[in-house]
Amino acid sequence: MAVLRKTAFSVACVAIFYQLWLREFLFDTLGVRRASESIESFPWKCRRLVDEKLEGCEDMWLDVDGRVLYAACSGSFSRGQWNPGQDLPPAVKCFQANECDRLSKYNVSGRRPGGSKLMSIMIDKPTANGFFEMHSIETKGYTGATGDLSLDLIGFDVDQSVPGELKFFLINHRPAVDAQKNFLDASTVGVNGTVEVFRYEKGSKQMSHLKTIAHPEVYSANNLALVDDGAFVLTNDHSGKVGFRKELDLLIGGGNVARCESNGECAPVTGSSLRFPNGLAVDKEGLVYVGMTAAPYVGVYRFTAENKLNQIDRIHVGMPVDNLSVDTNEEIWAVGITKMFDLIDSIGDPFNKGSPTTVFKIHKAPDGKYETMKVLEDREAKFVSSGTIAVFDAATEKLFVGGAATPFITVCESVKA
Repeated sequence: MAVLRKTAFSVACVAIFYQLWLREFLFDTLGVRRASESIESFPWKCRRLVDEKLEGCEDMWLDVDGRVLYAACSGSFSRGQWNPGQDLPPAVKCFQANECDRLSKYNVSGRRPGGSKLMSIMIDKPTANGFFEMHSIETKGYTGATGDLSLDLIGFDVDQSVPGELKFFLINHRPAVDAQKNFLDASTVGVNGTVEVFRYEKGSKQMSHLKTIAHPEVYSANNLALVDDGAFVLTNDHSGKVGFRKELDLLIGGGNVARCESNGECAPVTGSSLRFPNGLAVDKEGLVYVGMTAAPYVGVYRFTAENKLNQIDRIHVGMPVDNLSVDTNEEIWAVGITKMFDLIDSIGDPFNKGSPTTVFKIHKAPDGKYETMKVLEDREAKFVSSGTIAVFDAATEKLFVGGAATPFITVCESVKA
């Protein structure tokens, strides 16, 4: 009888564990057995913009008035080599052959020669080959980790409060160095993350460095969003720079959101149990939206009088979310991670392996409720692969999709029924 009771208790515990955590992790987060759709099921005509300058464009931002798409591009191969933010549980790393050797990369020598590039893409100036006029924006007055000009870009946001001028706030995953500017072992000390601020005159091919924000609370920065008067919020997607606890964050959470003031002082504004907080967006009401890459929802937050973030809602998406953007209609565009293991494979071998991508549009109804619509999915990765950011131009009804390790940017034009 005692054995029977123990067995029943064990079965009950397993059932509770499955219902409360394992089911969501397997089917919603990892995408096990998730059904997806072909891109032909959606009203878009898409094409790839394949150019080495447009490789690994994890984040993008549209200057609606200037008609320029800005993209932070780190290079597809290089992103797979220097990717200190991607620590995964050992069981997940090694789920597929050779993954243990290819993930959680701290290979400083694999960084893109010359560093990441901030690209200026003039979306109203098409060229004969189906591209757009574009150029990279070089830096002035900036010195990288080893004394060169290299940036290691991840996410960014833009202040456009001054006419004719933009101010870029760029997350920079620069490697740690010693006093002689020799590289330290990144697998031991982690990344030396900063936020670099540049002033840019529209149309120029150069941006001037204004300041570097380095703070202990900027330790695993993924993305940021401006809030007011030069202040911004940023996501730390992990619990720390390195260590075994960091490897468990995908399973049990550990990230947070921090707020940095214009004077460079930063402080956490959420708890430290967020499940891989990733993309950020702020709407005209000042609400902060946080995409979770280890949970199937977007968190909705409001600032309190003490400048802390209080979660007021969750937008259920049904799969992990990477970056977010807001269009001129105040619609939020979110990129979903359709199949986690396929994405991991693709980051390790971006030129030979694709990964399905899902794009959602989130609409806030007059009653304050959120409506989520799947607007694009590419099961076979024919045109869109391993996406991390989607930006919609409402004026032309074009959708631009980039990815952290994707070797191209995809542009999709709306097709009217």
